[in-house]
Amino acid sequence: MIDYLWLVFRVLVFPGFTFLLFLTMFCDWIERKIEARMQNRMGPSFTGPSGILQPLADFIKLLTKEEITPNDSRKYIFRFAPLFAFSVLVFALCFLPIDGTSVIPDASFGGDLIFVMALISVANFLLFLSGWSSSNPYSSIGAARVLTQFLGYDIPLFLLALAPAFLAGSLTIATIVDSQWIPFVVLAPWAFVLFIITMQAELEKDPFDIPHAESEVVAGHETEYSGGKLAFLKFARDVQIVFGSSLITVLFLGGANGPVFFGLQALWGTLWFVLKVVVIIIISEYMTVLFARLRIDQIVKANWKFMLPLSVLSLLLTIGLAVWVYPMV
Repeated sequence: MIDYLWLVFRVLVFPGFTFLLFLTMFCDWIERKIEARMQNRMGPSFTGPSGILQPLADFIKLLTKEEITPNDSRKYIFRFAPLFAFSVLVFALCFLPIDGTSVIPDASFGGDLIFVMALISVANFLLFLSGWSSSNPYSSIGAARVLTQFLGYDIPLFLLALAPAFLAGSLTIATIVDSQWIPFVVLAPWAFVLFIITMQAELEKDPFDIPHAESEVVAGHETEYSGGKLAFLKFARDVQIVFGSSLITVLFLGGANGPVFFGLQALWGTLWFVLKVVVIIIISEYMTVLFARLRIDQIVKANWKFMLPLSVLSLLLTIGLAVWVYPMV
């Protein structure tokens, strides 16, 4: 009975759903503050101390608004695709060792890195379905861009994720984290830089925010959404940003590894994990505000002409160093 209650607590409270919910809103608040500062705007400032409760207020506001479903839409897909995308991303986060172990105890298994990377593609496909099901030309264009951009960048993202796997000699996330007595960002900085750039495209952040480009296709695959469906669609994107930052933290920054004081390993592990995630969020947000949006043809060319060859070279270089150089260090 105690084990069952402990499992329920981990899944629903900490470090599970509730913790991930508030971590996502906290990271959203940080993003808004950075954008406001860089663009000489106020940003969130009224709801809660320094506006920290503004993401929660926005989510509640959307839940209270009227939901409209277009007559010609594929109604079931239109209704449930945002919720499924959100659920897949939260499920993927459960495999990352946030406090030193995965959210679900003993959920780690050999090759779970491949499974987690596959979940990214599933979530992207659900985002495509959300636009495709709307039967709106702007939504259809945005949905097509989702497939063109996200699934295209999945290939270099997966190749770059293999670099830490080769350094650790394992495709298991827990083993990769435990192997980082020196963070892999130090051993393979080229893979880290390329992974951040590729993840920026996966997260649909500037200069890669083509699927919902307001100046071209209104809001892309989000155009016809309102009320609770829009709330979960936007929240799925925010969770995706946290997931991407967490994945970088796990693969290159040692995850929850860090100094432990007074024997509270889970507490300090969570603290180090959150701090590393926030650092990645800040780096990503600075990239967002410093670079202008690319065109869709530029994004496609950047992927196939630059990111894919560079990711292959990065993997080959990492394999060579892992086999011949690092064992002698």
